[in-house]
Amino acid sequence: MKIFKLLCLFFVFVFLSGCLTNVKNNNTKLNFIPSSNFGLFLSTKYSLSVGDNDYASKILSNTNNLDKDLTLAELTFNNYLITGDFKKAKEFKTIAPSNLKKLSLYQLPDFIINIKNSNFTVNKNLDLIKNELPGFKIIFKKLSYLNFVKEKSLKNLNMNFKKSDIFDLLIFENTRIENKILKSINVNNQSIIEKFLYFGYLKRVKSKQFNYEIEQFSLKTNYDAEFLKSYFRNSNMYSTKQNQNFVLANLFSYLSLHLSSKKNVPNSYLKLLNEISNYLYPSLGISNYYLAELYFKEQNISSALKKLNKINDQSLVFLSSQIKKYTTFKRINKNKSDLLLKKIIQKYPENKQVILLIANDFKEKKMCKKANVYFDRLIRFNKNSDHYYYLKATCLEKLNKWEDAKIIFNNLITKNPNDAYVLNYLSYSMAIRDENLLKAKDLILKAINIEKNNGFFLDTLAWIEFKLNNVEKAIRIIQLAIQLEPNNSEIIDHLGDIYYKAGRKKEALNEWSRALKSVGSNALKDKIRLKLIKYQK
Repeated sequence: MKIFKLLCLFFVFVFLSGCLTNVKNNNTKLNFIPSSNFGLFLSTKYSLSVGDNDYASKILSNTNNLDKDLTLAELTFNNYLITGDFKKAKEFKTIAPSNLKKLSLYQLPDFIINIKNSNFTVNKNLDLIKNELPGFKIIFKKLSYLNFVKEKSLKNLNMNFKKSDIFDLLIFENTRIENKILKSINVNNQSIIEKFLYFGYLKRVKSKQFNYEIEQFSLKTNYDAEFLKSYFRNSNMYSTKQNQNFVLANLFSYLSLHLSSKKNVPNSYLKLLNEISNYLYPSLGISNYYLAELYFKEQNISSALKKLNKINDQSLVFLSSQIKKYTTFKRINKNKSDLLLKKIIQKYPENKQVILLIANDFKEKKMCKKANVYFDRLIRFNKNSDHYYYLKATCLEKLNKWEDAKIIFNNLITKNPNDAYVLNYLSYSMAIRDENLLKAKDLILKAINIEKNNGFFLDTLAWIEFKLNNVEKAIRIIQLAIQLEPNNSEIIDHLGDIYYKAGRKKEALNEWSRALKSVGSNALKDKIRLKLIKYQK
């Protein structure tokens, strides 16, 4: 019994150390309800760790005496938080064990409900939230500013304008200190959330910088400048000054984005922040997009798609959500992906992201001639985009227009000598044609020096050494490549070829058989099968 209690306490500690600490991610789902409370605890914890909140809720709904069972009570409460049901979380507090009510998380439901109702008062009773929950000091600082605006007590404001950001600007929009804040903002160091808010602000104040800032942003991202300009001109969400919940909702999503790059911040906490964002401003869209990303990270496809489906077509991230769904369906349901692509094209026929989507779709279907029609369109839109030229060159190579492709690759390398991916593609293309292998080797060694732990680059080097008859060296290199890319069928197939040349027939047959199990390309599958038939004799 003592050991049992110690185990329970250990699990509680692990759980509370980050709202919910994730175990190894996989998409295995449970389909049974355990009979014991400890079994219920473990099953619920596992379900939450893989993002299966629906099943966690099902388990907990079959649980009795939650007010007496510390561990299950904690899981129930946290499940309400992670799924954004702050009303139920608040109600649950009334039956929760008293020793849990002192924890920072238990202050959250009331806090979130209050700020949604424009109660921004910050008091000492909330110090647990402020000091214990990652990033909440930022939230509290913005709430204090909101109080100044609400109470019109700007004379008492003590603010460091050297560290202002877009959220400060939106909070104090249309006040006498607005211009001071604007001058302090670093427009080059903003997250995507801040950028969108900034564009909306520039449009509202009819700034001459509006077009310029969007065009600069478009050059650095996949976003279509004309699409963004049109959106910010016409969007109800950004064209007029929003209420404070809108600002706070964006702030919570920003906080999630910021913390996602930090170590030891579990997915569950990031989910919580975005669910708060959803609760404060349900139509925001970007919070559901980030939630979907988190569920994808946990390999919970169904929950991720549910979040993407909640994003309406008025949201700035609607197109991104549709593209995300499309790329997901490509892996699991080809008919759905083809149907969705048609809908995307109908709605956004001139959008650069969509044109790129069409081009890549043709390229993946080995229809490179059609793909290049769209790559050429993209190049006309942006003649300085190395990426579009690169994609066009890869298609030309597939169309056996090698000399034309080589001209583009060499131009790209002249322009950017340290583009490792162009160096690799050119090197490998030369190798498979037995063209100037020593030069090809120099190119790939340069790429590896830029990006040392790239399995595909090492595979190219191994293949060149194989072509140069340095078989043992090729084996050592390609084994390193397989360590980095253990499931890549093409690299495994290459290892089989190299083994065979080294006279290690049995090992070659084993590697070809292994490659055949995971191969996706029909052409490569047929190639491997022919080798197995030919050399098994």
